[in-house]
Amino acid sequence: MARTYSFSPGGKAWGTTALNAAATTTSIFTPAEIDSAGVVAFHIVMSNDGTDAQNISIIQRVRVKANGQTVIDLTTEQLRAYQERFSPKGNSNTSTGTTLTIPLNSLDAKSDDDGDRCQFMPGASATVEIQAAVTAGGAAVSKFGNFFLAWTKTTVAPEFYMTLISQQTNVTGTSTVNGRSPLSGPGFLQGLALPTAGLNRVRVVASGLEVANLPGAAYLTTIGDLFRETQELYENPDDNTMVTAQQFLKLNQGLEVNPATSWLEITTGTGWSNTSEQTLYTLVPVNPQRA
Repeated sequence: MARTYSFSPGGKAWGTTALNAAATTTSIFTPAEIDSAGVVAFHIVMSNDGTDAQNISIIQRVRVKANGQTVIDLTTEQLRAYQERFSPKGNSNTSTGTTLTIPLNSLDAKSDDDGDRCQFMPGASATVEIQAAVTAGGAAVSKFGNFFLAWTKTTVAPEFYMTLISQQTNVTGTSTVNGRSPLSGPGFLQGLALPTAGLNRVRVVASGLEVANLPGAAYLTTIGDLFRETQELYENPDDNTMVTAQQFLKLNQGLEVNPATSWLEITTGTGWSNTSEQTLYTLVPVNPQRA
């Protein structure tokens, strides 16, 4: 099958010409500006028209919606951690670069065609939102430019669409023991990510099956991070762009998750935040299919 590539020539402005305080903007590409049928990736590129260049670190969150339903919602750091865990070579966009790809296909599939069976929700219109924050340290500076959006399409027939959504856990504080956070999402769970800071121990139960019960980076400084180590050897052979602040647990079972049978159990330490988020990656069958 074939892939094709296109972009929206209309840019969305970020920053200002005389910035002396924080400037937060949300740039929205609407269904009238972008394609959606058969899309397997959206690509963001930013221009730097001011005298003080910026990079994708100014992007706080990216969101993709299908007919108004959120299917992608996470930070660039969480997105890069997903790219690394599921990319066959562990590659991700560089945090200091000016480009960012939002994959909508199955990155870890054995072939391009097999991966492209997963794509943007069939029959839905796409909206892409980019939330960015530019800061200046007092004196007025020139930091501004535009975001542009491109996309990759496939002629492969769709069988799945994906969701990749981060949200706050209900585990708060830096000394919580076995705090629970329910897991829920559409389709079949493929992966789950957590921040490493303050993660003392994590237990993951999905559909009643304990899929992980491991110490994280904060457990004992003398034994290392087993939550990370169990994944790195097999799932991330190339760590040149390693995101260490987020770790993805990759599941191969394709388990359904709902709050009655699925949850996180977390013990926290110094560095855990009340706003720390969990990221869930799921595959949703277009029609009843295997996961």
